[in-house]
Amino acid sequence: MRARNFNLVLFAVLLAFLIALPCVCGNMFLSHQDAPWQLLPFNSGDSLSMVYKERYRVFDAPALIRQIEDSSRTTVSIMVDGWGVPYDENMLADDFGIFEAKTAQFALHKRLLGHTAHAEAVETRVGFENGLLIGRGDSSECARQEAFPRFGAKQSFCCLNCTDKAVAGSLDSILTDTTWKRIEWTARGTNLGDRDKLHDLLRQLAEIAAQHPDVQFIIQGTHRPILGAPEVRRKYNARWVPAVFINCKLKTEKK
Repeated sequence: MRARNFNLVLFAVLLAFLIALPCVCGNMFLSHQDAPWQLLPFNSGDSLSMVYKERYRVFDAPALIRQIEDSSRTTVSIMVDGWGVPYDENMLADDFGIFEAKTAQFALHKRLLGHTAHAEAVETRVGFENGLLIGRGDSSECARQEAFPRFGAKQSFCCLNCTDKAVAGSLDSILTDTTWKRIEWTARGTNLGDRDKLHDLLRQLAEIAAQHPDVQFIIQGTHRPILGAPEVRRKYNARWVPAVFINCKLKTEKK
């Protein structure tokens, strides 16, 4: 009888150990910085701090062009790859501080998926049939883009072997010499979360917008820098991106 009870106790201890082992090992693995980023834990990505909610307008997932009162004016939509909303409110204040407060309005935009293609599809879904899509790439990529414009764009312009800085310069020329009403471009050089590159790009975009006061600009992030290092990526909210409206009159906020 005693031997039977001992065996039952031993079996119970062994069973408890086998149940707990995956949990313990999993936590150890996830806490290791060399683990794949998909398995690294992150803070809840669905909430914004009260500071953010009090400082900026907050928009749901639909395209931001829906928030502009006069959609008949020329509108440039620029997606900044890897520009997310940091948990540190001062970091975003530094980003927004690059723009002239008199002509810019700042907001936070909900992003349902952390993919650049998703962000592009959302923003070009509304009234982009006669739009111009700007891209960059090598000769074969440019040939493909210009032959088969994405998102139903009427035309695609590809800057051959260009950096984001060069594409932005082309954008300035396009706005000077064309009558396009919708223009879309995704800047991809910021996708790793390098803040120096981000600020260089934002400064250039602010300068271009200042030179075209009759053009509406919507500058927003695609998603947090998911391709960056884990210590960079985990500084950012998973479901929200920054947005800047320049030379735009926004629809009245519903109470």
